[in-house]
Amino acid sequence: MTLRLSELRQAHPMYFRRGNKQFFGDIEYRILHNKQHNPYLVRRTKAWTDMFGRTPVQHWRLNPIGPSLEIESLVEQSFPTLDAAKEWLRIGG
Repeated sequence: MTLRLSELRQAHPMYFRRGNKQFFGDIEYRILHNKQHNPYLVRRTKAWTDMFGRTPVQHWRLNPIGPSLEIESLVEQSFPTLDAAKEWLRIGG
């Protein structure tokens, strides 16, 4: 079964609040699935890249989504492009 972003938003309305989005520097959300069809929340974000006066840098971060629609801990790796994140999911993520 394919998870839709609207279903995840409904399950976690506080996570997707405007204030959270601004605090974390999130720009865009998507749901993508790996080759085993497990869903991931895929976020384009500037999170924490502007610390210590640095220029913010956009990148992509992934959170696995559990069977009860829980948003799990971030995947350690960050990705410079959406295509790089998709490739990681395609080869085994």
